[in-house]
Amino acid sequence: SISRRGQPRWGIAMVVSESTEQASNCSAGDSNQNNQMVMMINNNDDEEEQLYTSIEEQDERRYQHQHKEWNPDAIAYVRAAIAMSPFMSYLCYKMQLVAIPYLALQMLSIPLALKLRDHSGCIRWPSAFVFVALLGGIKTSSVLMKFGNDNVAVKGMFYAFTAFWECSNAVHIFGGRDSMDRFGIINYQRAFFAALCPAQIKFTAQVFPRDRWVRALLHIGGYVATFAALRLVLRYVAETIEMYAVLEAEAIVICISCLVHIWNFPPLLYQMFMTGYRVQVIYPFGSIYLSTSLVSFGQNGVDL
Repeated sequence: SISRRGQPRWGIAMVVSESTEQASNCSAGDSNQNNQMVMMINNNDDEEEQLYTSIEEQDERRYQHQHKEWNPDAIAYVRAAIAMSPFMSYLCYKMQLVAIPYLALQMLSIPLALKLRDHSGCIRWPSAFVFVALLGGIKTSSVLMKFGNDNVAVKGMFYAFTAFWECSNAVHIFGGRDSMDRFGIINYQRAFFAALCPAQIKFTAQVFPRDRWVRALLHIGGYVATFAALRLVLRYVAETIEMYAVLEAEAIVICISCLVHIWNFPPLLYQMFMTGYRVQVIYPFGSIYLSTSLVSFGQNGVDL
């Protein structure tokens, strides 16, 4: 339509169109903002996923660096055999032909644990008990037949040493994958190597330094020397101590807690030959007298 002045009446139409255009622009702007927010959220999710993936990859690389970079070579096996030669020689001398199946079972123990590591406890636990029963039966029969002329101390030392060796190997059958991964036993090459040690060993990321071995030597030697000194001192005051039950009990406990370190010498000798390698020996005994309880002593382990 034309106004009186001859100008077209476009005002209302223009206002309506401008309002519609603004509304559409606002809705488009809101839509763009929503799209941008969705894209930002997706990008954040992608970044978090990449972050988690990178962390998992780093953990996997760290695990591979720690456990998979080094495996025992022929020289390491020879050094381990030399470290065990005094004890194996005495074992073969006393047990004679019975030593062949005994040593064969010992060497097959941790490879068996590696084979059964992913099976359920219904399979691993009976297998471990059968393994321990076989070794214990062979050892007990040889002690009864071959150690008749030896005193109780020799029999006890031999029995305890072989028992520690058996338990150190059998515990991996009981523990399964958790135990094997904790000690870095991930292949048969390491499994046979670990079976050679009279105690538990752990494959580490760093080589075992010689100064730590010297510190362990001084630690164990100090306890053994303390036991020898106590024996000399207690000879002169034994009658006085026996008059008081508390003093007598304390003297017995202190002597025993020092004496048990004798069984740390075979693992100590093994660790001496393994200095410079990525192998750490877990000693079977520590400062028992200074532990608050046997439970805490067993949980903390022995790291000399």
